[in-house]
Amino acid sequence: MASQLDFAARRRREPPAREPHSHANGGGSVPNGTVSQSQSKSKSTPSPPSSTTLSILQIWAPTLLLIFGGCCSNVYTLEALISTSPSSGSLLTASQFLLVSLFTLPRHFSPSRGARNLFLKERNIPLRKWVIYTAYFLSINILNNTAFRYKIGIPLHIILRSAGPVTSMLAGRIVKGRNYPAQKVVAVVLLFAGVVVAAFSDAAAKQSRSAAVLEDDGADASAWSQAPGFALLASALVLSACMGLYSDDMYATHGRSRDITAETLFYSHAMSLPWFLGQIRPLTSDFVGLMAFPVPGPVQSKAAAATPSSLFATTPAALLDRVASTILLPRPVLLLAANAATQLLCIVGVNRLSAQSSSLTVSIVLNIRKLVSLVLSIWLFGNDLPGGVLLGAAVVFVGGGLYALPAREVNNTHDKEKTK
Repeated sequence: MASQLDFAARRRREPPAREPHSHANGGGSVPNGTVSQSQSKSKSTPSPPSSTTLSILQIWAPTLLLIFGGCCSNVYTLEALISTSPSSGSLLTASQFLLVSLFTLPRHFSPSRGARNLFLKERNIPLRKWVIYTAYFLSINILNNTAFRYKIGIPLHIILRSAGPVTSMLAGRIVKGRNYPAQKVVAVVLLFAGVVVAAFSDAAAKQSRSAAVLEDDGADASAWSQAPGFALLASALVLSACMGLYSDDMYATHGRSRDITAETLFYSHAMSLPWFLGQIRPLTSDFVGLMAFPVPGPVQSKAAAATPSSLFATTPAALLDRVASTILLPRPVLLLAANAATQLLCIVGVNRLSAQSSSLTVSIVLNIRKLVSLVLSIWLFGNDLPGGVLLGAAVVFVGGGLYALPAREVNNTHDKEKTK
């Protein structure tokens, strides 16, 4: 995989070489001072695909398919499962971490290293640094998924998590004393304003509906019941900013090669598994709760399989019901497995993108992916978002796009000198 990426990168940088027209001459060479007929005809015949076209087809297309297919499917399975079982956040995190750890283990497994080194290859970064990094990484994931217990919808979840640059810039300014270009500051102000508008609009809409809900079943559906969820997401953003500063220092010392990127993926997930072992009882209880859901009946499957083309015409929910009834599993359990699998595809796609392009490209692609996920969530699940939430989402994505654009060269050079 890495060699193919290097080869494609070289093909992009190097000018295409002219190949000898040996087939036109039966494998012989063209004498000096003469012009072959194949060379004169080559001007009128269509040229073969360029290296840029091959790069797009062989590398970029699979990478973007993994990101938009894997990540957007992951958001769908997440919302479908959370809407069925809001308390499954920790179980979701555990299943994702377990699958990613098993998938990345073969690259780091080395029997010759012995049990003393846990049969793992020699690391590029010391273990103590991975312990600190993993503590940040695990805490962020747990906080984000625990927030679902407080009925924070996926669209609002996406919008709030898009405010990462706000806390990152504040942490960089306070902790590192960094100076940022005016463009970045304006982008962060837009991000903050969009998140505030979206959060308060969503809270106001829920507050207006809370009286009717209280009259119907006496449940506490007021906006105040979501306050702990907002606090959890805000804490995750702060920790994410701290992790960003720590990883910047770590990569500045040890570099950012493909081996280190793969090492980050493995150790951040595998070293989190002991924490989940300590939570085995609640995780088992959550899984048993998912298994208690009924298996979709055959009637639903027959309705979905009325025509041969129904596989493409049916909704994702009907397709999931068909698969669940075929393998005799409750739909939430199938969603749990699909969520872990699509999360793996999403991670692989993001890592491939970061290995073959700049951080600017990664930021832009991921912001577009979040926007696509938001639109799919509104469309597939019929989420009726208030006008203020939609306005806040638009401001957030405009700010995210502005933040991803490169700043002026003078400002960037000045920032680099200040951080040295």
